[in-house]
Amino acid sequence: MPRLKASSEEIEERKKRAVKWRDFMKDNLFTEKKLAETIGVSRRTVQMVRAGKVTPHKDTLHKFETLVAKYERNK
Repeated sequence: MPRLKASSEEIEERKKRAVKWRDFMKDNLFTEKKLAETIGVSRRTVQMVRAGKVTPHKDTLHKFETLVAKYERNK
């Protein structure tokens, strides 16, 4: 099955998400491995999201946002 090309809106959303994931990891001293283990995905998935190449599943996004909220509350 051929890959579908991402729309310009999707590409922009991926870029924003990539920045958010990179900033969270930097600010909270998370490695790719630690983030992957914490939210239950592969390290490769974290790499691809940080690079803006993929859109993660909704459950992965939810787990990440929950983690972000937890760390923001503890600041």
